[in-house]
Amino acid sequence: MKKMKIYYTSDVHGYLYPTDYLSDDVQAMGLMQAIDAFDKDDNTLVIDGGDIFQGSPFINYYQNQKRSDNGIAKVMNAGGYDVITLGNHDFNYGFSFLKENLAQLNAKVTAVNVLDEAGKQLFPAQIKTLANGLKIGLIGAVTDYVNIWEKPENISDIQIMPVFPAMKQELERLKSQVDFVIGIYHGGFESDLETGERLSETGENVGYELLESLDFDLLLTGHQHATIEGRYVHGTYTLQPPNMARKYFDITVAFDQDLKPKITSELKTPGTTQSAELKAELDGLQAEVNTYLDRPIVHLDQAVAAQSHLDLAQTSNAILALTAHVQRQATGADISIVSMNNNTLFLPNDVKVRDILRNYPFDNTLFHVKLTGAQLRQNIEKTAEYFALENQQLVINPKWLIPKTEHYNYDFYYGLTYTIDVSKPVGSRVTKVSYQGKTLLDDQVLTVALNNYRAVGGGEYNTYKQAEVIQDTGLTIQDLMITYLEKTGQLAVDEPLDFNINY
Repeated sequence: MKKMKIYYTSDVHGYLYPTDYLSDDVQAMGLMQAIDAFDKDDNTLVIDGGDIFQGSPFINYYQNQKRSDNGIAKVMNAGGYDVITLGNHDFNYGFSFLKENLAQLNAKVTAVNVLDEAGKQLFPAQIKTLANGLKIGLIGAVTDYVNIWEKPENISDIQIMPVFPAMKQELERLKSQVDFVIGIYHGGFESDLETGERLSETGENVGYELLESLDFDLLLTGHQHATIEGRYVHGTYTLQPPNMARKYFDITVAFDQDLKPKITSELKTPGTTQSAELKAELDGLQAEVNTYLDRPIVHLDQAVAAQSHLDLAQTSNAILALTAHVQRQATGADISIVSMNNNTLFLPNDVKVRDILRNYPFDNTLFHVKLTGAQLRQNIEKTAEYFALENQQLVINPKWLIPKTEHYNYDFYYGLTYTIDVSKPVGSRVTKVSYQGKTLLDDQVLTVALNNYRAVGGGEYNTYKQAEVIQDTGLTIQDLMITYLEKTGQLAVDEPLDFNINY
């Protein structure tokens, strides 16, 4: 009997140390801690599912400076990574800089739907031969929604093709050459794995289609930050770890005499210790980031208290008002659209840089666009889907929590007066929209300030794809918030918002 072991991480997002940077607490998380438990031999593969070069305050700090000496390669090389695929966020700082980061990795990269301008694969499938003679095929792909979300200049010299046909073609080519085929898909599931019920109509995630229609032996997934324990679905074993290296998978594949595989897996939690040698190499980088994060910004006479997401969605707060204000101030827009995020929003009296990044964790840039009244109403209808009624009580729609928590897709429309009636059917919940005291007409055009993710239709706000772009300012919203607080020494802003959630 032959065996192989696989260690799998995904969506690490640059979290190397045992901290989320929101506090000084040491937590059981981070890639340095995960790899400390890896027990690798010549029959072991270590694999990552993408989104490694963006996300944490640590990695964003160095990526924004275009510094590839950011510690990622050192940790992955120390962990013995053999193969990785790319995530959608790995393109956020431009493809040429991504290549600079990748060049330092010992691991091979497979992303078979990423092509050059001439249509040639840049990151082909891989075959790894283990010490026991097993030949393992590895086929990676990244969600093709990169084409929707990413700045055009960041992917102007490459093509990102649809996932399913690219992986299908490579699987058909590779299957006869190897004993076992692994799909590494930076994407998740569009359908419920238990029932097959369709959860999303977009093409962002096609994991269920891959399971249903192709015959991978093992499909490793990511992107949704969901915790999906290993299981067989349509004959393929699949799983997904959460983000930030809070968990990793230890997978065992045992082959019988006919080389028929039996797969088992265990979802493991990293400890809080790491290699002393590796830590010593990276502590200078970590200290530099912490110095930046601990820089004082402003003292507030009154702290901003935390609220549940459901409460906040019905009230907004001073942090969201500040976000709306700096966006409108920088663009001169008529209205400003801001979103919640998955973190709990609050500010202490003494505000540091890390407090702003907790409340606005995305390094989004600011867009200025034109929208009609009809388009704005459609967008508010999309926001209204966040709510549901359960025993006549207002709750968060489960579809916004499973398979991925998406509080960040709930928007506030500063500058408008609007009413949402949750008792009405989805699609007809917006009962009132007005601007400056007058009903907003369908053909009335307003200028809108919002982040780049929403401006390109992120979160299935498809109306924005038809909006006329006045300007991509290139300004990061985090920096705008920090600068405003440093200059004014206050949080209070006069930013109009008048909305009601009825049910």
